[in-house]
Amino acid sequence: MHEKFPWTKIEPLFHGFRHLTERDVIYYHIEYIGEGYQASSDNSWVSNYKRGIEYRNKSAWYYKEEAVRKFASLIIETPPVDDGLVLLAGPTSKRRDSPLFDSRNEDVLRSVHHATGIPISFNLEAMMDSEPVHFQPGYRSPEKLIGHYHFTPFENVPGVVYIVDDVITSGSHFVVWRDLIHDVHPGLEVRGLYLARTVRGRLF
Repeated sequence: MHEKFPWTKIEPLFHGFRHLTERDVIYYHIEYIGEGYQASSDNSWVSNYKRGIEYRNKSAWYYKEEAVRKFASLIIETPPVDDGLVLLAGPTSKRRDSPLFDSRNEDVLRSVHHATGIPISFNLEAMMDSEPVHFQPGYRSPEKLIGHYHFTPFENVPGVVYIVDDVITSGSHFVVWRDLIHDVHPGLEVRGLYLARTVRGRLF
């Protein structure tokens, strides 16, 4: 059990998230400094969580599964408590029909739902395969991501939805996903729940 509340709320101006607004409600648990898994225990957790599907059936896969279980346990022990909430899996970089599709965020939500009964959704998905964000050079802007994702409208619109994802770096993906949801559910409160926030000299 966690001795203190393990989530930190992002303050866009203070934390340097130029694409987010003060109305965006996003929480993260740990800080990822982007210098490899050996830099810290938190970096190791994030690196194992994001480990590619090509490691399946190798010894390193155990550490990925452990990282997924650990993130799920964190949410199970200290979940959001809003009325009428749904947890929505943030899409990874591959289409669901890709042999390299990584279901890590969906696996976390399945475990959370099994343990808590909190409703979950996989209504956001990638429309094309792309390189994982942490391998992409250059500035990350929401405009570069338009058309990369699809959202299927909720049949029963919740009171609030939390997008659950691994690392928030610039906020670009959250903005695109939030706007896709608002295109069909304009009054829905869209929030974020992230394992980690990237911390470095400059956020790209």
